[in-house]
Amino acid sequence: MKIIAIVFTLIFIISATYLIIEYFVARKEFSEYSKIQTDFASIPMIEIHSSDEKYHLETDPLPYLRIDFGALLRENPDTVGWLHIPDTLISYPVVQTTNNSKYLDTSFLGTRSSAGAVFADMNNDVKAPDQNVVLYGHNMGSGRKDMFGTLLEYKDHAHYDTHRYVQFDTIYAQHGWWKIFAVVNHDIRNTNWNYLQLKFETQDDFLVWISQARALSLHYTDTILQADDQILTLSTCDRSIYGKDGRLVILAVKIEGDENI
Repeated sequence: MKIIAIVFTLIFIISATYLIIEYFVARKEFSEYSKIQTDFASIPMIEIHSSDEKYHLETDPLPYLRIDFGALLRENPDTVGWLHIPDTLISYPVVQTTNNSKYLDTSFLGTRSSAGAVFADMNNDVKAPDQNVVLYGHNMGSGRKDMFGTLLEYKDHAHYDTHRYVQFDTIYAQHGWWKIFAVVNHDIRNTNWNYLQLKFETQDDFLVWISQARALSLHYTDTILQADDQILTLSTCDRSIYGKDGRLVILAVKIEGDENI
């Protein structure tokens, strides 16, 4: 009995120590990105907003962030953009490098981090954006909502319906608003639809790809898409249905023209 008591005590101590360490690591990672948001992003005096009357953005403009890309590039030359979804925790610099592994465990500031950073697919051209631009971010789990964890809330229709607009600007251009039109629980073993396809040989190929995304979406949308539209795809892990092969994929269409910075 004494041995059993000692074993359970040791298990408790180890578990408690792990949870304490995890708490302080999470707090440090969250604080690091909170400081980046404060230092490099601000709401301009004149808010930029969409003319989409259905969602009353003319009368209730969403906060559009002004980003200091010059300062961000001095901090990290891999900076290529900024992603912001109003009324959520998602407001992060976007980086890109020659592989899709570095920023899985490296923060924007270059430190080793389980949160990593939000990064663009290594094969994307963000200067002359491909028809599909893919951004990756971690779902941290353990109840954490930072990084891309809050994307899981898009499985709820009410959240999806009230958080349709995304700001994604690059160091090359201010792109205006993107509007979410599909939320997909995807099994990466399913080869019938490749959400990582960046370019399309023909307009018909693109329209078929879009049609597949809409058919797979958890929510119906009446958003009309055209053959020359540009898509922003957000990807994170979601093990709730397909285990380690599960991804939650959020697709948004660009609804305003480019404006060079």
